[in-house]
Amino acid sequence: MTERERTLSALRAWAEPGLRARLLKAAWDAGNQNINELAEAARVDRKTVYADLAAEGIDPKTDRTRGETVLGTITVNGLHGDERDESLLGNKAIATLLDNFRDHAAGRPEADKQAAEEVRLRLHASAAASWHNTLLPLARTALENRRDSERALRRWEAAYDALGEAKTSEWAAAHHRFIRAWEEARQALLQQQAAEQAMRDKADTYTMRLGEVEKRLYWENVPEEQRITVPTDELGQFLEMLQDKQNQRAATAAQTLRLLSGPAAE
Repeated sequence: MTERERTLSALRAWAEPGLRARLLKAAWDAGNQNINELAEAARVDRKTVYADLAAEGIDPKTDRTRGETVLGTITVNGLHGDERDESLLGNKAIATLLDNFRDHAAGRPEADKQAAEEVRLRLHASAAASWHNTLLPLARTALENRRDSERALRRWEAAYDALGEAKTSEWAAAHHRFIRAWEEARQALLQQQAAEQAMRDKADTYTMRLGEVEKRLYWENVPEEQRITVPTDELGQFLEMLQDKQNQRAATAAQTLRLLSGPAAE
């Protein structure tokens, strides 16, 4: 590519509608979430940054991601819930534990009981860690899909609001953006629904479920921001409600469009 072609290609890319907004979104998702720094880097004012972020469905007050999901693998009382727990739960480890308790109890009958209780707690801790770490990939996907759908819904709301502000000559294009924004929001919600269903299915079929002891150990050992919560099945009803809302908005918009095209049709 010649220098002449390269410069024209760069100019076309910069002139592409929405490019700056998409670049700002990429910077935001990478963790660059200081509005002043973004405005300086983009050579625009703060108002423009807010507008571009809003165009990408980002609300700086609530959409504060830091480039990666907070959720990560965990241990509970030093147990991972996989083969690495052999050193604490294997036959050799249990035999050593029992000998230690017996030595400490000097032959008292409660030694075996204490050892058995310790083994039981280790098994519960391993089960709690296994539950979390097994669901983790699905939980991450569900979390990302939820963020995407929240942004898509904000873009849908913004597109509908823009209809009321659009000039007559721009109204058809604004209407098209509104219809497209709803379809993108609907698809994002369907993807979120599928991701959450996959998570529920795994939690229901996984053999090492959380009992009361596992739940207590989980809550005591895992910080709140890293805990996994299996979502309830509510998105279907929510999507139906939004579809009704979209139908009402589309009917109102269609009436406006007919009014706008009426004189021209005559």
